[in-house]
Amino acid sequence: MIAGFIDLHRGAGRWTARCGRASAFTLFEVILALMILSLLTGAVYAIATAATGAAQATMEEQVSVRRLEAFLKVTRDAFLNLPSQGKVYLRFSKSASGAPVPEIIFEESPGVFGIPSLGGGSLVLAARPRADGSRTFSMIVIPRDLPPTEVERMKGGDSWIPLLPHVERVKWSFWADGEWKDEWPPENGRPLLVRLEMEYSDMGGAMMAVQFWVPPLAAPAPPKAQEPPNPEPPSQ
Repeated sequence: MIAGFIDLHRGAGRWTARCGRASAFTLFEVILALMILSLLTGAVYAIATAATGAAQATMEEQVSVRRLEAFLKVTRDAFLNLPSQGKVYLRFSKSASGAPVPEIIFEESPGVFGIPSLGGGSLVLAARPRADGSRTFSMIVIPRDLPPTEVERMKGGDSWIPLLPHVERVKWSFWADGEWKDEWPPENGRPLLVRLEMEYSDMGGAMMAVQFWVPPLAAPAPPKAQEPPNPEPPSQ
């Protein structure tokens, strides 16, 4: 009786040991599970990073498009609302590195680019070079009767207001006498159309051309001829 009980107890112990070994994970299984978990974690991180990058790129592109639209709108309004006494012409200056800088000059044009009054001065719109090789459309207000040395000092300082960065290959043209002209001095008066050609790096660097209409001045009405007074009928 006692021997049988001992044999039964030994058999139960062996069965318990076998069950314990069967329910435990081996070292290989643990390593394999960790490898699968790391792969899944890496895949999820890559997907999340790609989604975040795509969303950020989309937001940056939208900001660039809105910035371009705002710049073109204020520029179009400047030409469209040019007052009758206003003047616009093209001038070339040089940057600190010697690169030519085309400048559009607005004179006697209060209200352009949202500035209520120029105080008799002029507003300069220029694509100024940057250190990275691109240009930034910027504007500056030059007071009236400022000496040339002060004008150059002012233009070489930090008084410029940036409007549109990352532009390249900027070119202005003016329509008159049935053709586009690359030069437009002050004595030429008001052009009918102004064309801006440039590359915008924030939108793939594609070359774009935009035209601005300048309303012509209305010709003065000819003096109205006075009708001769009706002769008085002869007295009878």
